[in-house]
Amino acid sequence: MICCQLAKGTLTRRALIENFEVVKEYDPQPKNKDGSVRWFLYGWDDGKNGVRRLARCKHCGSFFLIQAYHLHKFSEYANVQFEPWYSIGSESEADYVNATYTGLQWELEHKPVIRCADDEVMC
Repeated sequence: MICCQLAKGTLTRRALIENFEVVKEYDPQPKNKDGSVRWFLYGWDDGKNGVRRLARCKHCGSFFLIQAYHLHKFSEYANVQFEPWYSIGSESEADYVNATYTGLQWELEHKPVIRCADDEVMC
């Protein structure tokens, strides 16, 4: 399913805010059944700025898994907020991904359909 907003061609940061809603924000430290930390979502920086979110288009209902992270210490991209959006079939599929894939594993195996870096949005 292609999101109606992507079909329009060009998205802006404002359009993302107006046309998508955050359905769920995942814990950046997925846990094992005993409560211990399974892994940290971030794989890009010092570990304080990684998060996963599930967003849904307000118009057509398409779901997107967002892996947002802020590089600030160890990168040439200092102080840049990255936000790749991955098309995903459902909330249950996103829950499975969150419980199964580290942020880096997901990023290496899947291609985002939207990439945001600060105020720049690329589809």
